Amino acid sequence: MRQIKKTVKLLRRSPYQALAAGLAMTLTFFVASIFAVLIIGGQIVLNYVEQRPQVIAFFKDDASQTKINDIIAKVKSTGLAKDVKYVTKEEALAIYRERNKDEPLLLESVSADFLPASIDISVNKAGDIGAVTQAVKGEPEIERVITPQNLVEQLVKWTSTIRAGGIVFVTALLAISFLIIIMVVGMRIALRRDEISIMNLVGATKWYIARPFLAEGAVYGVIGASISTFLIYALLLIYSRSIQNFLGPIQVFPISPLFFIYLWVGEALLAAAVGVSGAAIALYRYLKIK
Repeated sequence: MRQIKKTVKLLRRSPYQALAAGLAMTLTFFVASIFAVLIIGGQIVLNYVEQRPQVIAFFKDDASQTKINDIIAKVKSTGLAKDVKYVTKEEALAIYRERNKDEPLLLESVSADFLPASIDISVNKAGDIGAVTQAVKGEPEIERVITPQNLVEQLVKWTSTIRAGGIVFVTALLAISFLIIIMVVGMRIALRRDEISIMNLVGATKWYIARPFLAEGAVYGVIGASISTFLIYALLLIYSRSIQNFLGPIQVFPISPLFFIYLWVGEALLAAAVGVSGAAIALYRYLKIK
């Protein structure tokens, strides 16, 4: 409690400096939280897309069952396919009816003979879509091939870009916050120069002198991380329904409260480390001179 009181007393002496340091930490970790949510959300969308059949090959009506089995075996032998599912005409009709059950006009006069048999191919990774597509495209029994390769490639590209951009941007903000902590704590040390000199004269250890300033740096970090986590939680709570409607069948919400607890713990530890490190550098420079 004594240490907490000392830290609070330090903050009250120069509230505007404390506000600047706290806002810098809050902005840094709020942006970090946004990038973390975007990266995790992008990965969920990518995983959902990759779990769907990435290549759908439709057979001609005169394709024999023997030849169909040969094509399925050929696709499996490439080692690129995670799963190969054969869809008969009757199964295709059932799927068509399920998807258009609310459109009775589209169901009239549609029978299994109108729909082609197909194979749904799920690949191991997005980069295998092109090779699997080429493997089935050249077969004479294949009428056409549908593949969302461009969509998957764009998702992979955007996820990688967000991850790289987030690392660069958050690192820059961390560096700025780090420098602000050094500056704020350094100014506080300067203001207490006479008090610190007296402490030295009466035999106070460097740790005793440094402890309140280190605690102050940690407080800046924890407060900034706490505010940023609360803000990102509030934003997701407000816009969760709109985001889920946009994503459609990709289930993202509701987000488990454990996610925000882990996010807060991780950010609080990192923020406290940044704050303590900045305060330690400011203290080292002063105490070294003394």
